[in-house]
Amino acid sequence: MDIHFVFDCDGTLVDTSSGRYELFPGIKEILLSLSRKGILTVWTARDQLSAVRILKENQVYNLFHSLYTSDDEFPKPLPRGLYELTHGAPRHLVYVIGDTVMDMMGAKNYGARAIGAIWNKSSSETLLVEAGADFIASTPEEGLAWLESQISIK
Repeated sequence: MDIHFVFDCDGTLVDTSSGRYELFPGIKEILLSLSRKGILTVWTARDQLSAVRILKENQVYNLFHSLYTSDDEFPKPLPRGLYELTHGAPRHLVYVIGDTVMDMMGAKNYGARAIGAIWNKSSSETLLVEAGADFIASTPEEGLAWLESQISIK
């Protein structure tokens, strides 16, 4: 069975604080590494058209198997959205990486593992932990190291 790595877009993959919508430092390398270990997807509150545009402009769109956006039927934090995005993958094989309470709640509602991404400086470690984050990552590299440690346990 495949492992699913589900990323939020704004604030997790992409720094929206400057209005330039560029990948956070280290994200592309993390995506390349994880793409060899499992299936990458995006679960975002952003609409499909702009999410695709941003991912293409940052040259990472082709790394993702699929996207689930605000245009789809079941928005965050409804677990049905994650179910559809991962095609009903077993919950222990789904890891959600996000920077908001909604990301953590969505992961927990589905029964997935949740990584709170606080490399986005507007993210609150306290709120992410309270919402159920299994791990808090200050950098994408910390997130990757934790994911790799979890994968090796399986």
